[in-house]
Amino acid sequence: MSNQVLHLAKLAALPISDAEIEKYEKQLKTIFEYMDQIKQLDLTAVSETFRTTEEENVLRDDVVTASLSQTEALKNSSATLDGFFVVPAIMKDENAP
Repeated sequence: MSNQVLHLAKLAALPISDAEIEKYEKQLKTIFEYMDQIKQLDLTAVSETFRTTEEENVLRDDVVTASLSQTEALKNSSATLDGFFVVPAIMKDENAP
């Protein structure tokens, strides 16, 4: 089971301690036991369900409407450059001086 926990942690790119491995082993074991119980249920008389409601598509149709021009969109911005918004960087450029 610890191999499964380590594999899942690797797939999720998560560091994991030995204590967490033990904790998650127990939790996974419980989950798998519960799944085994579910597998043993006789569901032949139960119809398949793939939706919880009878609603189908509740989205509106896409309709082209007038929108802001670039000038109007940038009008209240505190900083622009060549027709774009200027915002603080969120990622560091390792090659920048």
